[in-house]
Amino acid sequence: MATNFAERLCQFSPPSSDCLARASADGRLQLWDTGSGAMRQEYTPSAHLSATCSCLAWGPLREARNEHKKRKRKSDQMSALSSLDIIAMGTTAGTILLYSVVKGDLQSQLTGGHDDIVNCLCWHAEENSLFSCSDDQHIVEWTVTTAQVKCKWKADKGSVQTISLGPGGKTLLSAARIIKLWDLEKREVLLTFTGHASLVTSLLFATLPPPPANGRRKSVSNQETTVDGLYFLSGAVHDRLMNAWQIKMKSKEKTAVVSFSLTEEPVYVDVLKPRQKDQPAHLAVVTRNGDLHIFKFILNGRGKKPLTPQHTIQVATQGGQATPTPLPIIAAQFCPDLDTTLRIAYGTGLRPAFERIQCSTLEKHTCLIRTDPGRSSITLEEDAGKVKTPGKAKEVTVLAPGHMTHPAAPSSKKNKKKSTPKDLSIQERLDVITTDQGQTSGGDTTPRADTLAVLLTQGLQSEDSDILQRVFSSANETLIRNTVQRIPVSLVVPLLKEVTRRMHGRAGSGMTVQWLRAVLETHTSYLMTCPDVVSNLGSLYELLDSRVATFSKLSRLQGKLKLVLSQTTAKDEQQWQFSSKPLLSYKDESSDEQDDAMEDLLHGHPDSDEDWEEMSDMETQEQDGEQEEEEEGSSQEEDGSSDEVSSEESDDD
Repeated sequence: MATNFAERLCQFSPPSSDCLARASADGRLQLWDTGSGAMRQEYTPSAHLSATCSCLAWGPLREARNEHKKRKRKSDQMSALSSLDIIAMGTTAGTILLYSVVKGDLQSQLTGGHDDIVNCLCWHAEENSLFSCSDDQHIVEWTVTTAQVKCKWKADKGSVQTISLGPGGKTLLSAARIIKLWDLEKREVLLTFTGHASLVTSLLFATLPPPPANGRRKSVSNQETTVDGLYFLSGAVHDRLMNAWQIKMKSKEKTAVVSFSLTEEPVYVDVLKPRQKDQPAHLAVVTRNGDLHIFKFILNGRGKKPLTPQHTIQVATQGGQATPTPLPIIAAQFCPDLDTTLRIAYGTGLRPAFERIQCSTLEKHTCLIRTDPGRSSITLEEDAGKVKTPGKAKEVTVLAPGHMTHPAAPSSKKNKKKSTPKDLSIQERLDVITTDQGQTSGGDTTPRADTLAVLLTQGLQSEDSDILQRVFSSANETLIRNTVQRIPVSLVVPLLKEVTRRMHGRAGSGMTVQWLRAVLETHTSYLMTCPDVVSNLGSLYELLDSRVATFSKLSRLQGKLKLVLSQTTAKDEQQWQFSSKPLLSYKDESSDEQDDAMEDLLHGHPDSDEDWEEMSDMETQEQDGEQEEEEEGSSQEEDGSSDEVSSEESDDD
């Protein structure tokens, strides 16, 4: 079974889930006993920091390997491996480590197959082989007995995220963004399935093939008929829906037949396959926020709406005086020997706790109140017995290694009397310290939190107006976003209706708009799956249209007002300050005629028509006088010339 990256680092042992294998962030492998809750083994690889664990998978049971047909000659490695339980660990460097649970040490190492991070591992019990996929776009089949590559082929144009072996071991599912069904003998793609927008991280078969009629075995050349009609499940990154697909060799329909609605993306998936055709299947999905959803369904065709979970389980600590702390569920797996019984692991990765749950006794929404396993079992005696500070003499100088900064442990009787009583645990001591600080400070001891999800859930379920008013009065964006993200998905539509009602009552409320924006941004994918989303959002659309009807006009008016105000402000800033009185004035005494002439020149007044007529008469008179003077001059010259002629004649005589 291969699912999301969180499940790849955490898996129950098949089939009874008696042990949990978990890889820490620094590459250490831890094996926990699910019955007692104690750690069985812890293994630290030599290259755990440079090549950390990226995925793990439990090997087939020893009984399954012993039932395989015996060969004439067996190597020592084969005989040793057939009696061991193996855990395969893929690394970020492309290598695969085979860890022996019985020996408590590394059995062998598979190298030379991948050049990039190993994303998923899948065992083939009958052939004693191992399949792996990587970011280098290839799928590799390993021969475990010889630690060599048996077959390698390119499966996709991008990184191959997950693989799942089909019933019978003749077909293989692989996925990046497109899911492909491979024929392992011919290395050919039989079918492709599309429907996820992001990378697919979960693949597993949900039904088993029917038994062959009359005990006849199907031919090897037609092995694809063993998976024809079967269903498988898939989940993707940032996708709150899990899809169910049906394999039909002769059909062209390659879309999902039904979907399962989740609150967050899946991180751990397990399915209880029906033993008969008419029996329902059970699906357990652990989401990223730590919730467990249980579905009960019968796959017999195409569904119209996404299926909602029949049970939702959450785990939290006891409230009391402190704020209840949610304990995330890490993994969940059905017990095959008991019908509809789940074994869950919750808490932190440092110290998980385990519990069996009967699904028939659960309600639709169940919250289990449990103590934090990381605090309750740690006492002062255990802590002091494991960590001790060695004492040193005063005359001794410690160079290295050693505790150079720690003083010698005192051994006086006075200090022993003042020591803390042994019957107090660390949790009780912390409670005493918290109480003392609250009494000495004298301030408000109301606990603070970064979410109001519990209060909002109570208000929506009880329809208490006081509680809702208290929740919606907060204007912190971080608080609003955290609250909307952590509410159950079943309360998204009631929350949207309440926000719409408040927007109708209080026009222009900024806080209500923030809540509306957070709901739409966080739960858009879920709202798109609701069949009555149009009717629920109809009144909201009408309200928004009426609110923004005059927005364009107001925007233009606001722009004009800003322009006028900016120009007025700029003019006031640039205007100079002048005095109204002149510093010096001078006036010249002149006649009235000169004043009139100056006024005519300054004001530029034109002369009247009478002045123009008088000027024209004077000009004509002057012209006539000039002509008369010229005529008189010419007559005098003629008389002079005649006198000269007459005088000359008289002289001649």
